[in-house]
Amino acid sequence: MEGRGLRQQPGFACEECRRRKARCDRGRPKCGFCTETGTTCVIVDKRQQRGPKKGQLNAMRSQIAALQWQLEQQFGSDSGGGPIIPKQTTPEEEPNPPRAENHAVSMDYEVTHKVALDGEPNGPNLILSSVTSAAPSTTTTTTSSSSITSTGASSEPTSAIVDLAVWAHCMDWQDLDCVLLPPDAPETILMDHSDRVDAGPGSMTAPSELTDLMRVDLDQLYFDRVHPVCPIIHRRRYFAWAAEENPGPARACLRSAMRTMAAAMSAHWGDLVDRLCAETRHLLESHSQTRVTSKDEIPLEHIQAWLLLAYAELLRFGEHQAMLTAGRAFRLVQMARLYDADAHDDAQTSPGGTNHEPDEGFINSEERRRTFWLAFSFDRFLCLRSEWPLTLQEEMIRTRLPAPEANFQNGQPIYVSFLPAATAQNEPSTLSPFAECTVLAALYGRCMAHRRASVKESGTKPPYDFWTHQEWLASAVEKRIQMLAPCAAVDNEPMLLFAHILAQSAVVFLSNTVQRASWHTLEPQVVAAAYERRAAVAALEIVRLARAVPSLSCFKVHPFLPDALTSAAVFLSARCNSVVGASGGVEQIRRVLRDVQVINSLAREHYESLKLARHG
Repeated sequence: MEGRGLRQQPGFACEECRRRKARCDRGRPKCGFCTETGTTCVIVDKRQQRGPKKGQLNAMRSQIAALQWQLEQQFGSDSGGGPIIPKQTTPEEEPNPPRAENHAVSMDYEVTHKVALDGEPNGPNLILSSVTSAAPSTTTTTTSSSSITSTGASSEPTSAIVDLAVWAHCMDWQDLDCVLLPPDAPETILMDHSDRVDAGPGSMTAPSELTDLMRVDLDQLYFDRVHPVCPIIHRRRYFAWAAEENPGPARACLRSAMRTMAAAMSAHWGDLVDRLCAETRHLLESHSQTRVTSKDEIPLEHIQAWLLLAYAELLRFGEHQAMLTAGRAFRLVQMARLYDADAHDDAQTSPGGTNHEPDEGFINSEERRRTFWLAFSFDRFLCLRSEWPLTLQEEMIRTRLPAPEANFQNGQPIYVSFLPAATAQNEPSTLSPFAECTVLAALYGRCMAHRRASVKESGTKPPYDFWTHQEWLASAVEKRIQMLAPCAAVDNEPMLLFAHILAQSAVVFLSNTVQRASWHTLEPQVVAAAYERRAAVAALEIVRLARAVPSLSCFKVHPFLPDALTSAAVFLSARCNSVVGASGGVEQIRRVLRDVQVINSLAREHYESLKLARHG
């Protein structure tokens, strides 16, 4: 043995060999396997000790024993299947608790079986919400009526206390520091572990433990990825109060919603989205309990928080959950009368005019305008695919379109036209990308109303009103396309890219409206064929624009972009034999949806439907 060399060097194995569960020769600076395969050899010399920290098991056993003793003192041994009545004892009659070390028990079901009435069919359903810390010097123990509650015989059979063994197993040993009570700790601690499990949307969970650095990262992520497609927050004013510990209920809701939306548009923070959604909803629900008697008592931050939460749930859970949450935002928008934010100024001033409103007053008004138009657009885009009825009607709107982003962030007042004037203008557009998307959202709403009317009016003799509305909408959409054409490259502006694709998608939508109608005469069929040719050109243009998505990053695209892309893919897939390049265009859109589906539930749904249609 003395002449035989050691097979490996002393020390720890590298991380790659540990991952493969293979023997490592401990070579330095690289082991033999990593040298042969060209793998980066990572060696960790100091490893954390496994298992619980010293003294944690004994502390846990002591608390279990103290808990058992307290329950035995509180409840009689003969329950008789009825409600358990706590013993009424005075401090003089109550004996001293036994020393914890004399009653230490193992972490198994022993404590549960001794205290839980052994699963008695009519036994009470006890909800344990607090535990009194048991130090050896404790002489009296009192449990308030709010700490232990009981129900009658109609309750489902359940244990009297939380299954401590399962509860401890579900927690990491590192988490025991926040559960075990030191001598100077508070007297109550929540024992129910259900709030530590990730729950679905709307459920209550424990507050997420975000460090200051994580919060700063999420705030920066919001303005990098979310703000370009949901531009409703003034950056400087937000950061002026974002770091405050107690910024106020409405601002706390908005801050939580912004960080939730930022996490939803990131793969790195994806594991936190469910919990952040639940926390934000809990904050909003708690704040909603405040009675509102006038529109001035509705904080704008509260409306913005509901809107951002709806967008986050759209990305994470789908359109149905988002519709329920967005409904709260829409009603608050109506109650706050954001639709007539500029009712005092009905003059149809041309864009670019000077607004004499003070800087801070302009920022306040502009935030209200942008919040309304984001809700307005969300209403149109969310109802588009399923053809749900709209909530925010266009006839009552007296709010100017959003100002350019530079004017908003720098506090430079400017007049922007109202929606009717912007829709009717013929000169080149000077609207911001957000305002262009708003105009197109309004046109899409009119197209939806036109389609619903066409279902009733189709027949052997086309009505004059149908073709009048059809031609007017087609002309308005074509005019927006021509206004957008001279714009700069779209691969750096997610909102501008969405506006271009949305305009082309409206052409496809109008063509589908004509195709749905059952015209039996020759003239309408000829006109329908012309609309179909326009739609084919528009669908191929969408394919061309979709090639800009990878350079823009899938994490920055508009949340409703998958719907517009899929409308072109469905149109082209049905005409692969008649439209040149249709098959390649469908595959291009499928690739984009595959990349975007990482963070977008609509993209996942559309990608799966196109995949099934392809194999079918």
